[in-house]
Amino acid sequence: MMNDRLNLLSLQEAMDLLGISRATIDRWRKDKQLPHIKIGKEVWIDEQQLQGWIKQHGVSEPQNHAAEAIVPDDTTITIGYQSGAALLWSPLIIKQLGLFEEELKRMNPTKRYQVRYVNAPNGMELVEELIAGRVHIASVGDYPIIASRALSQILPRFQPQVIAFDGKTGSGGGISLVVPTGGKVDHIEALSSLSISTVGNSSSSYRLKEWMKTYGLHSEPIVHRGMGDCLNGIIEGHVGASMLWEPYLSWVQSIGAGVPLLSEGIGGDYLTGLVTDGNWSRGNQTIVIAYLKAHLRAHEFIRNDQQRAAELIHKASGFPLPLVASVLTQIRWDASIYSRDLQTLNRFNEGQSDWLSAHKKNNGGLEFNKLYLQEAVEALKLPILTDSPLPGEWSIDNFY
Repeated sequence: MMNDRLNLLSLQEAMDLLGISRATIDRWRKDKQLPHIKIGKEVWIDEQQLQGWIKQHGVSEPQNHAAEAIVPDDTTITIGYQSGAALLWSPLIIKQLGLFEEELKRMNPTKRYQVRYVNAPNGMELVEELIAGRVHIASVGDYPIIASRALSQILPRFQPQVIAFDGKTGSGGGISLVVPTGGKVDHIEALSSLSISTVGNSSSSYRLKEWMKTYGLHSEPIVHRGMGDCLNGIIEGHVGASMLWEPYLSWVQSIGAGVPLLSEGIGGDYLTGLVTDGNWSRGNQTIVIAYLKAHLRAHEFIRNDQQRAAELIHKASGFPLPLVASVLTQIRWDASIYSRDLQTLNRFNEGQSDWLSAHKKNNGGLEFNKLYLQEAVEALKLPILTDSPLPGEWSIDNFY
């Protein structure tokens, strides 16, 4: 808890406030002089000093965007992706097939562009890179998308925009709490006495909180690890349960090491999307549209040639080919936004409505900029997208 008398935050409270990992806050303490106080073995952070540090870094780092808005002849564009998250595999197809480079050349044959791809272990690291201006377009899960909105409240120069969705799964599919096969858990209440691992400040950790709240559990401790370590914890029996996303969820079942616990209705659908900083995207609209054209082409490629797509993803990610092929069939590859998607995302925002709007500008929150996606859709001669979210449930007729 916070030390009320001294107005101090524990490291975990500071991590929760900023939506970052332990590794990140340790790096900031070391490399960026994040102010902290060490009392014995405990590390504390003064809340007022933290706010001042955030404002200082929030103003100084995004200023680089103003210079990036003027695109020089030799331009480096950095794309952040996560090869370890199946619903975010479309950038692997874009990279392997050179789709973005094709669209950039088609857009301006005389200009030279350098495309750099950054593979991150989790979405919050990519959000941090967006804030710092080191990544221009990031593929992240639904929790980092919402965390971007929260960070924009304390970093006013950071203006996150959702420019498209990526992989989607319905009714809690694609992410689940898993227990070791033949383990001690034969009823839900047994989890209260066991450790549970998850990726901290992620879509999986959010759903773990929802899961525990729904079933009234108070497990100790919650262990924050990378997704690979969460998988190994199940295989080696080091934890009582792990919250796994695809392809780790299917992997642990395919080798008979783990059993998912039913979680339908917990956390709603599992969504992923593309996020950029409005300061950069407004000065580089043609580049954003070129990437979205590549994004839509990658979706079509995955839907129409799943075997070849699986081979490319297997080569790029290292996951077993049969596993990749199986997981691809379970994901809806659709860049557009539906009313159903808004309902899911609003669950992260304590039920507030209309927080994600194509009509709001500079509202200090998260913006869904559908204009870029509409232009990409029209350029590829796909069915026209309206300004508003598509109605109701996901369509079985049109995919983008």
